[in-house]
Amino acid sequence: MAGQRLLHSAWLVPAVLLAAVAMVYWPGLNGGYVFDDYPNIVDNVRLRVSGASWHEWIAAALSSPASAIQRPLAMLSFALNHYFTGLDPWPMKLTNLAIHGLNTVLVLGLVRSLLTVSSVERSDPRREWAARFAATAWALHPINLMAVLFVVQRMESLSHTFVFAGLWLYLLGRKRQLRGSGGWGLIGSGLLAGTMFGVLAKESATLLPLYALCIELCLLGFRNSSGRRDRRLFTAYALVLALPMVVGLMWLLPLMLTPEAYAGREFTLVQRLLTEPRVVMDYLHWILLPDLGQLSLYHDDYSASRGLLDPSATLFALVALPCLLLAAWLCRRTHPLVSLGLLWFLGAHLLTGTFIPFELVFEHRNYFASLGICLILADLLILAPRSESTQRVGALLAVFFVVLSAGVTHLRAREWSDPVRFAVSEAAKHPHSPRATYDLARVMVMLTHYRPESTFLQPAYEALEKARNVPGSGVLPLQASLMLAARSKGTVDPAWWLELQDKLRRGPIGPQEINALAAMTSCARDRHCDFPPEMMLASYDAALSHRRNPDLLTMYGDYALNVLNDRQLATQLWREVRANYPGVAQYRINLIKLLIATGSWGEARTEIASLRRLGRLGQNENAADELEARLKAAMPGIH
Repeated sequence: MAGQRLLHSAWLVPAVLLAAVAMVYWPGLNGGYVFDDYPNIVDNVRLRVSGASWHEWIAAALSSPASAIQRPLAMLSFALNHYFTGLDPWPMKLTNLAIHGLNTVLVLGLVRSLLTVSSVERSDPRREWAARFAATAWALHPINLMAVLFVVQRMESLSHTFVFAGLWLYLLGRKRQLRGSGGWGLIGSGLLAGTMFGVLAKESATLLPLYALCIELCLLGFRNSSGRRDRRLFTAYALVLALPMVVGLMWLLPLMLTPEAYAGREFTLVQRLLTEPRVVMDYLHWILLPDLGQLSLYHDDYSASRGLLDPSATLFALVALPCLLLAAWLCRRTHPLVSLGLLWFLGAHLLTGTFIPFELVFEHRNYFASLGICLILADLLILAPRSESTQRVGALLAVFFVVLSAGVTHLRAREWSDPVRFAVSEAAKHPHSPRATYDLARVMVMLTHYRPESTFLQPAYEALEKARNVPGSGVLPLQASLMLAARSKGTVDPAWWLELQDKLRRGPIGPQEINALAAMTSCARDRHCDFPPEMMLASYDAALSHRRNPDLLTMYGDYALNVLNDRQLATQLWREVRANYPGVAQYRINLIKLLIATGSWGEARTEIASLRRLGRLGQNENAADELEARLKAAMPGIH
């Protein structure tokens, strides 16, 4: 009976936690796809695996447009979702919720292990309640919502499944060492396997060894069962952390210092380094005081710092971050969990908050960092108070924080539950955000169904005009205005074309500009939009005035072939792309199709053979087989 009660107790807390996570997030499962979901999932044809061919599955796993590493585990999980349930976003989001639930259980186990090896002398019940609080606060915190309801950010949550599991294994191994029972197998599995499998979902997992090092600095002190420093641990960290870090910096820094690195951004390297301390301090604010009005998907209206006092918060943040780092070091003896939490929070932003030209702000970057702050709160509110009265106050504050977090997350989930509600709420929170205002206009356009008699037509035009007038507005509202007028048989303002071409000419050319021209090209190719050819050609010339972007050249070739009926120009453009980017399979596939259609069968056969060699893991075999079949069908006398 005692054993059954113990088993029941062991499963009760995780079960209650998972139920709470499900209830808080459930409304958000009804929402749709947003933003980066489209290029990574919705428009990614390689994810649409139709059978058991392992070539198709490899192609799907290596289909990420977001990273050179391809993030195969994450992409494979999207392909599995598509295989069983198609592109329906509800099962995609349910899978994300299940991963977050698994991570919640892992976090609970990880924090329990941390508390058993910490030097905090508190009763077992208080340590257990501290672990429960930290896991619950982290699981229900609204800053982590994007890793659940923003489908593509499964990459982040799945990556951290291996980070949390790896750290837990590491701690289990170290506890065995402290008892004199070995443990190197668990330590190695945690550091190496956790990092390796995590990186296959997203590069965030490269920080796992750093997080483990922080545990040593704050809690374990690299000591073995005899209380002495274990030199083998120093050797292990030299191999799994210091050496890879040096090699990575030697590879990355020269790339980041080239002019091309920031060519697609509206800020420089110096401005990014000045801005990110402000961003990190805002993250800290949003974690400690979650505010529904500030938490959102779109933060593209966040202004880059132009100097130490432009804005003035720049100087404050540049001083505050070293102070937090110093505080972490000074309190490692008296409050080791506070020290560890600060180091985890700051360390989690080393990849996304330094010199790599990522976008300035995204909340999902706090998926691990927020756990550090929850650890700090667990220590200060539950473990640190000594008198009975302060313990009550701490417990009440802890309950308040969990309830506040759960409430804000549930309200955010309701915002994400419907595309129209989501667009309206994002635009209301960020009225000066080019993305938020455009997304609202895009939703209004979709409601028109491009019917001239639609009652949503005038509100859609008004929303597009507002989006065009937002400071920093890009080309997307102009593209949508032109397409809406063309498809609904409305009046096109010639100024829209001139403004579009002017913005393309001034640059920089990034994903938004490429997506805008891609949508217009598709609309013209499908005969939905009767755009003047001279305006389309002028737009392409403006965009290509910066550099010969391969995606733009590919679209230009598409337009030349299918709208202008100019096969010679299309062939010239696609040969240029294939020659300059020989390692990209899709560019070669486009050229092969055109070669077959134009009767260049010998060259097509050569290119198909090159396509097979390019897919060393067999990921191009299905495409090559289809092209072979098309070639045989086109060649006379061959069956």
